[in-house]
Amino acid sequence: MVAHDITVMPKKSLTCWPLALSAGLLGVGQNGLLVSIPVLVAQTHLSLSVWAALLTLGSMLFLPSAPWWGKQITRKGSKPVVLCALLGYASSFTLLGLGSALLITQLVTGAVGLGILIIARVIYGLTVSAMVPACQTWALQKAGEGQRMSALATISSGLSCGRLLGPLCAAGMLMIHPLAPMGLLMISPLLALMVLLRLPGTPAQALPERNNARLKLACLPYLCCALLLSAAVSLMQLGLSPALARQFSTNTAAISHQVAWLLSLAAIASLVAQFALLRPQLLTPMTLLISAGVLMMSGLAMMISIQLWLFYLGCALLSFGAALATPAYQLLLNDKLTDGSSAGWVATSHTLGYGLCALLVPWIAKTGIETGFIMAALAAAVLFSAASGVIGCSHSSAR
Repeated sequence: MVAHDITVMPKKSLTCWPLALSAGLLGVGQNGLLVSIPVLVAQTHLSLSVWAALLTLGSMLFLPSAPWWGKQITRKGSKPVVLCALLGYASSFTLLGLGSALLITQLVTGAVGLGILIIARVIYGLTVSAMVPACQTWALQKAGEGQRMSALATISSGLSCGRLLGPLCAAGMLMIHPLAPMGLLMISPLLALMVLLRLPGTPAQALPERNNARLKLACLPYLCCALLLSAAVSLMQLGLSPALARQFSTNTAAISHQVAWLLSLAAIASLVAQFALLRPQLLTPMTLLISAGVLMMSGLAMMISIQLWLFYLGCALLSFGAALATPAYQLLLNDKLTDGSSAGWVATSHTLGYGLCALLVPWIAKTGIETGFIMAALAAAVLFSAASGVIGCSHSSAR
């Protein structure tokens, strides 16, 4: 029996990587599409504001759909939900590519082409919202009780790799044709689908466990942490260009290059955190959550400095801390909800954080302070630490 267990465990760990690569498609699609936007604006004759609205439409539809998919994971298991997400991903980018091609060749009117693009983004928002929660839940169930943090770290690693490689792949494909990145985004989910079809699925939750899928008041601090984390990271990313203007003034080319380097550094710092601390499971979830708040506040405080080397160091610290936080509150919330429902609500909270960031943008921009976005991100990190403290107190009192 012992020998049998020893041979099975590595297999469980290995099967998480196809799931991580599938989840990474979310990062590839998001960042790859962002790189393609300037070319699509020029080729389709749709304004930047129209494309921005299309991107926002797809993202905001995660709000109603992610919790619903969380319930489907609980009821039907993770595998069929991941497969649906991959089919939705492929369908969305196929329609996006078709609509763009028709607009470029002027075979349809602008209204018809825009309608196809809207349908594509609706399909994306209603289906792809299931991708990460379902992959996380599938990985958790395959890993077993002792490897849960490592399983979540593997999925997060896939997302980080997708965000890092997405812009590079899109930039390379654009050299071939303006719509070549769309072709990549159509084919890659189908390849992932072929791999995942061969993996054994996980069973649906038993009926008594399904009753644990309802959101409770005690879950709110964990969801607040998720919301504040995504808001802090989004505000930091938006604040890179204004803050760098202190050193590079009106040299937009230099600022763009610095932003690219900083985003790459952020992705690398996240991967280091996931491989160095999370996969080996060196710290408890509560320790990770508290450490994440300290690192995020320290990093953002450094980014307020005018020294460029401190700005870079602060960005790395923030990204390292943010990478520690996500699996921490995910695992802590899993103690109160089913894995599928927990993952769905965390995805919804992340989307709400992005929405909060979007609402704050005009208010912060009006201040004219170059580090205004960084300071707002610091405030979100302070609130994140406060919410972490509430969670820590509740855990201490529960013992």
